[in-house]
Amino acid sequence: MMTSISFRRGLVAASFVLSTLTVAGSASAADLAYKAPTPPPAPTLDIHGFFDASFGGDYISPRGLHVTKTGLTSQLATGLLVDLYKNNNSFINKFTIYTGVWNDLWSEQKNTNVGSWNEFDWWVGAQVGFAKNWLLDAQYIEFLSPPGNFKTERNLSVTLSYDDTSWGLPIAIKPYVRGWYTFSGDSNVTTGKVSSGYVEFGANPTLDLKKQYGFYLVAPTWVSVGPKDFWTASSATPCGSISTPCGTSNGGVFSTGLTVFIPVTWIPKNFGNWTVRGGFQYYHLINDYLLQAQVNTGVAASYADAKRDIVVGFGGIGFNF
Repeated sequence: MMTSISFRRGLVAASFVLSTLTVAGSASAADLAYKAPTPPPAPTLDIHGFFDASFGGDYISPRGLHVTKTGLTSQLATGLLVDLYKNNNSFINKFTIYTGVWNDLWSEQKNTNVGSWNEFDWWVGAQVGFAKNWLLDAQYIEFLSPPGNFKTERNLSVTLSYDDTSWGLPIAIKPYVRGWYTFSGDSNVTTGKVSSGYVEFGANPTLDLKKQYGFYLVAPTWVSVGPKDFWTASSATPCGSISTPCGTSNGGVFSTGLTVFIPVTWIPKNFGNWTVRGGFQYYHLINDYLLQAQVNTGVAASYADAKRDIVVGFGGIGFNF
């Protein structure tokens, strides 16, 4: 979807044009019937960028941590990607490096030092496209807390995905599997062990109705499973009550939802490709310790008040080039 900005070398083309003009000035008509071979295309360096702004009432992480539920949550992301290699005729068809930052602003935080600035994340990564439709993505990402609510969390994510759009089915499934590992800092879910990780199985089913109606639908869906200690540091971790303690589980969270994307066609293409969106995401917290985590973040007053099933509505706007 991203339109590339290509930096091309012009020296070869300029030399070719100059030599052709020189020959044409002295050659006969018969000589001009022969054309010099076209020089090979110059190598390209494709650079892509994006900006995205999302607004909603709750902040829930993909791992099922319910961070905030009051006021307005604004989340801003921006990044840059560089395609170092592309060849559609090769088994390895693309190699890309990228970096980006993400900020979460919570209107109800009102911290005396940072105001509404609740979280700052940054990442670097690389992608390898192969066998036409497969993509392997490796990313290092840090979670930081400007108010100092948690220690910096350092994570590694490796994702293998497949794009089945070329199959021509009415709905492209776009499945993926992601491995996630937190190797230092605080627990991603407040109650788990560090170092530990989990595996996420998911898909992004997509129904493209742009030609007919000017929008497309995506239903992000995933479930996480892994070692119990990712959610439960030890049997001594407080959870539930003495009479009804939390049960340990290998399950994390199940989530599904629906988002409608509407491309903004009236903005000139030289200003990027703009899209507005809106939708909802449903979360079912499989692991009991994700309920206890709501007490730790202040979303719930007690374990009994914590919610296992949560629906989050949101809207957003973004562009890429």
